[in-house]
Order: sequence, then C-alpha cells, then structure tokens
Amino acid sequence: MNPMQPTAQTPTPLAEEGRKISRAARRRVHARELRVRRTQRAARAQLPI
Repeated sequence: MNPMQPTAQTPTPLAEEGRKISRAARRRVHARELRVRRTQRAARAQLPI
C-alpha cells in the first residue's frame, strides 16, 4: 500500500456505488472543481509566453 495515499478517501463519489451522495455534497464537489479550474486557468494566464 502506498503511504502517500489517504485510505479513507475514494477517488470519486461514483466509486462507492452503495452509498448515495447527497445533493448538497455533490454541489460542494462541483463548486470545488470549478474553483480549481478557474485558479488553474488564472495561473496559466500569468505564465510568460
């Protein structure tokens, strides 16, 4: 087992088919993904060409 990987966390909510992810949790995940993409895009815009 890789010690760098957290054990309690699955890669995606869809990986746990038995557990229903709540709508609020799904919105939080989606909002975080959007935030990450926005910051990555802003960071790339700052790079010299």
